[in-house]
Amino acid sequence: MSEGRSAEDRDTASLIRAFVAVTVPDGAARTLELLLTRLVPLGRLRWVTRAQLHVTLRFLGERTPDAIERVRRALAPIAFPPFEVELSRAGAFPSLERPRTLWLSGTRGAAELTALAARLEDALAEAGIPRERRPFVPHLTLARCSGEPLSPALLRALEQVPPVSWTCCGIELMRSRLTPRGAIYTPIPLEGVAP
Repeated sequence: MSEGRSAEDRDTASLIRAFVAVTVPDGAARTLELLLTRLVPLGRLRWVTRAQLHVTLRFLGERTPDAIERVRRALAPIAFPPFEVELSRAGAFPSLERPRTLWLSGTRGAAELTALAARLEDALAEAGIPRERRPFVPHLTLARCSGEPLSPALLRALEQVPPVSWTCCGIELMRSRLTPRGAIYTPIPLEGVAP
């Protein structure tokens, strides 16, 4: 009965949920996967999978295909020298006492990630995407939480996370499809786009 859908319903159905990210290469992803196998039994949280590991530079929300094309064109010319990222500290938003998002962060690469996020904001603003109002905080999400206190065993484990590092060489535009089993991320190619 798709013929009876309104134009607004059809527009909503064609929206693309997307974000710009630094993805984690295989070596670092293996290290993070081992960390997750240690942490998962210590808390009933919505843990990320290996396929979901990334550092979000800019969440775009739901956008029309036309807006996504403008984003592709804005991102295509962005280049930067490779830099090292190291994640060595666990934390949570808004706090470890009332966590909603459990994450890893670090100081190495944080300045470069922040500068890259600022460049993205400028490029996206020129493409007609409104600027993000919240300040950028470089982090890699480990789990989504209910806000309930974490177990003492999990808190102890989070104090002893091993450092995870990799060389950041590029950015990716990612599509996010929400499913009952969690989000599925797929890259939206930036190659072949004229700036």
